[in-house]
Amino acid sequence: MKKAIIGTLLASAVVIPAQAEQYWADNSVSVLYGEDYKLVPDEKLTTMTLEHASGHSWGGLFFFVDRHVGETPEGGTQFKETYGEFSPKFTVLKMDGFVSAINAAFTYEFGSTNDASGQQDNYLYGVGADLNVPGMNYFGATYYYANNENVENDHQLTLTYGWNKGNFNIDGYIDYSTATEDLNAQFHFNPQITYNVGPALGLKNKIKVGVEYSYWNNKFGLNFIDDEDKDQNAVSFMVKAHL
Repeated sequence: MKKAIIGTLLASAVVIPAQAEQYWADNSVSVLYGEDYKLVPDEKLTTMTLEHASGHSWGGLFFFVDRHVGETPEGGTQFKETYGEFSPKFTVLKMDGFVSAINAAFTYEFGSTNDASGQQDNYLYGVGADLNVPGMNYFGATYYYANNENVENDHQLTLTYGWNKGNFNIDGYIDYSTATEDLNAQFHFNPQITYNVGPALGLKNKIKVGVEYSYWNNKFGLNFIDDEDKDQNAVSFMVKAHL
């Protein structure tokens, strides 16, 4: 009986990928430079981002890796950080109307720095919905329970959105994480506002130039730091090439 169950599971694992269909995919690389980044030496950051997004018959996948490099303060050490997220969602119910899909959602967060923050591996899981918001290319809302490695577990609400008109684009996300015994609640609003200059340059691929804005109230939720040292209002200039 046990062998039959294992065989069925293995067969399902083979059949499902074989039947899966990819509807679309997008890969990009971005370079950003900005100032006023809190909890970073000199508050200046240069960032390179590799990003993938795709839609499938089973759901969707979003994945990115950031490489942050700061300035070198006098007598100090240059800040360096690698951070990424791997976020698949699996559609469990499709429907017509304002809510177009209900998804099982998962995110793996990983990061490492060369300062006292060290390394982290966080695992988030929850449920989300794809929403038909008039005028928007996409809009999603997801609730996560976050199993955190270095701090107490918490709850997170994530909104993602995208809109464009011609070559003008606005997309981004909003994260809200609940307070715990050791951390304050935190709110992060992070839109990118860009314009595709690819057509003007005679290129088929999109080349977007613009800004990324990061408003982060209670960055990292640290309750032992004054608000002016952890409330972030940062603007980065960016170039994003779609491959």
